[in-house]
Amino acid sequence: MKKTLIILSVVLLLIIIGGASWWLLTPHGDAKKSSPSTSGWFASTPAQASFVEVKDLVITLQAEENRPRYLLLDVVLVVRGEEQSTQAEAFEPAVRSATVALLNNQPFDDVRTRTTQTLHDQLLKRYQEAASQLGLQTVPFDDIMISKMVFQ
Repeated sequence: MKKTLIILSVVLLLIIIGGASWWLLTPHGDAKKSSPSTSGWFASTPAQASFVEVKDLVITLQAEENRPRYLLLDVVLVVRGEEQSTQAEAFEPAVRSATVALLNNQPFDDVRTRTTQTLHDQLLKRYQEAASQLGLQTVPFDDIMISKMVFQ
């Protein structure tokens, strides 16, 4: 009798531990939306994207007539995390300089007919070159977006 009671107690304890483990490790109902799965506990999630704006880049363009032509350009740096955001803000003068160096005195019609994707690629390449010249291995942001292009 005593032996049977001990065996039943051990089996009951194992069932309770197993059930509790299953309940903790299995998402249920609304918990699926808010709590991570077991695989998510060990995986690191990338930081949320945030943005650093580089506004009001005024570029002088060549015009066929004798009147000046300008491009007003806003670029947004896509960053992840507070550290990268701080580094991108510190890199902003290099972004401004590289943008002006790329576009200044280019023919108005050439710049105007470029696609946004082509300009994006040219700017990103120029920023990478600027970072290299400053001794950085890579630019301190993940990507760029062109948020404004106004020609005059």
